Order: sequence, then structure tokens, then C-alpha cells
Amino acid sequence: MPDVSELLKKVRQVEIVARRTVNELFAGQYKSVFRGRGMEFNEVREYQPGDDIRSIDWNVTARVGRPFIKRFVEERELTILFLVDVSQSGIFGSQCSKIDTAIETAATLMFSALKNNDKVGLIAFADKVLHFYRPRKGKANVLHLIRELIATEPTGDHTDLLSALEYVNRTQKQRAVVFVLSDFFVTGLLPDDQTFQDQVETAHLQRQIEEALTDVRQLDSSVMFRPGRKRYPLKDQTPTEKALSICARKHDVIAMMLTDKREGTFPAVGLISLQDAETGEWREVDTSNAQVRQTLTEHFQGTHGHIEAALTRCRIDQLRIESGSNFLMELRKFFRQREKRHW
Repeated sequence: MPDVSELLKKVRQVEIVARRTVNELFAGQYKSVFRGRGMEFNEVREYQPGDDIRSIDWNVTARVGRPFIKRFVEERELTILFLVDVSQSGIFGSQCSKIDTAIETAATLMFSALKNNDKVGLIAFADKVLHFYRPRKGKANVLHLIRELIATEPTGDHTDLLSALEYVNRTQKQRAVVFVLSDFFVTGLLPDDQTFQDQVETAHLQRQIEEALTDVRQLDSSVMFRPGRKRYPLKDQTPTEKALSICARKHDVIAMMLTDKREGTFPAVGLISLQDAETGEWREVDTSNAQVRQTLTEHFQGTHGHIEAALTRCRIDQLRIESGSNFLMELRKFFRQREKRHW
């Protein structure tokens, strides 16, 4: 458990950064992207030239002898639920840990929700659901959630997203906007060993074909190569994918994939020892070997490609956030894309 004074200091720092971000960058954008549940009646007023005649309230018009119309406003109140992965893999980060990036991102979105008077809730999970805080309104609630996130120690020997999703599907009856912040290295989304081997062999074969075509083009520049469209085989969904699909049908689910640049690229620094933060397993890797570095990069790209394809099949919006990067710009870009698509 962190020191109380240090904890409060960090909460205050996160609050200041998040509030500044909301005020400077997200003015109006959050509200235009995430809509309420519908329209609610506001008032009846006398008809004015230019008003839509379909809005005329015929009962009031007949009673007073002059045309009146009904006015409606959008029901803005939303429920925002955060599913934050606090497993030990979040400790990793070359500049800033993935869990710290998750907290800063979640805090920014929480204060955006606070400014729009939305309810905010939290589920912290690792190898099981650790904490559940029901969606509530108010600044005190937001600060409480941020404090609990900061105080939660990374734990667990694996990440069980399935349990967190099933918990949401069981308990959250009202439609909500659900932000899932995780690296998504979870059972049910990761490729199995055979799939990974196939991906490596396919990548190796593609490089060989490209090298051969380069040699052929040097002899005959008229030779053209048109690659076929990549197709994903149709397979039954895993339990995690099924839970994601069910959640996406009931709620507006957004996957925020936390990554770090050192997961996909390794400098040539010789023999290094790497430890899996969740299982504790150690591996020695010779980073001076270019082929080893290439294989590690292909592994990372293949794994993320598999995860992104699974999320796409579940019809879930995705945003990749790199730890230590300017996640605010990525959020703005993502919001603009959603706003254009939903209009």
C-alpha cells in the first residue's frame, strides 16, 4: 500500500493534468461523440414561422385555438464504465509503465464525463475481478476511483478479461459506454503456438518471395506482382470473444490497447535476461543476432494483428495507446473518427 501522503499527491497531480486536458482539448468533443439514450420532452411553446409542422401538439392547439409545438431535448445522461487491467504485465514500460498510462487516460475520460454530468463506474481486474464501484455522479466519486486505481498494486499470474466481461454482462443492465484499458494479452485473444508458428513461417515465405521478385525485376522491369486479399478463416469464437460480442451488443465498447515501443523493437545490446511479469518465467535473448530481433518483431506484430482481428470480429472500436507517448492526440484523433462515422 503506497504512503498516504504520496498517494494523495499523485491523485492531485493526475487531477490537475486531467482537468487541464479536458478544458483545453476536449471541449465539446466528448459530448458530440457519446450520445444519450434518446430524446425527452422539454416544453410546449407557440408555433413560430419556420417550425416543423410535424412538431405541432394538436391537443394544446385545439384547446387554446392557436398552434403550439412540442420541444424535445437530447437525454444526455450517460453511464461510463471503465474496465482497467491491473495485472502485473502493466508494470512494463520503457518511459512510463502501461498501468500509469492507463490511469492517466482513464482519469482524463472520467473528468470529461464529470463535466457532462455522467455517471462513472470502475472495474479493476487481473486474474479475477478485484474491485467493482457502481457508476455514480460527482467529483468526489471520480477522485475516489482515481485514488483506488493508484492504490491498487499490480497482481495476478495471468489476465482474466473473460471474468470481467461476464461481470459486466451480469450486473450492468442499463446501456453504458465501456472503456476497456488493457494490453489484451489474455487467454482467448492470443494466438496459440501453432498459429504463431504459421505466422512466422508465412512472414519468412513472404520475405523470400519479395527478394526473388526483386531479383526478377532487375532483369525484367515489366514483371508485376499483385498480392491477394488477406482472408481470415472462419472459426468458432473463444469464450472471451463471445463475452466481448455479447457486451458489444448491449453496450458501446471501446478497446484501448496499451503498448510500449520496446515490446516490438529490441536494441542490439547483446545477451539480455527477460522475465514474464505475470508467470515469473525467465528467458535469455541474444539481441545482437539480427534474426532473433526480426523474429521477436514478427512475434509482436503477429500477436497484435491476431488480437486486433479478434476485436474487429467482435465489432469493437479500437485505439492503440503507447506508453510514454502523447495519448491526448491519439484520443482526439479517435474521437474525430467516431464523430464522423456516427454522423
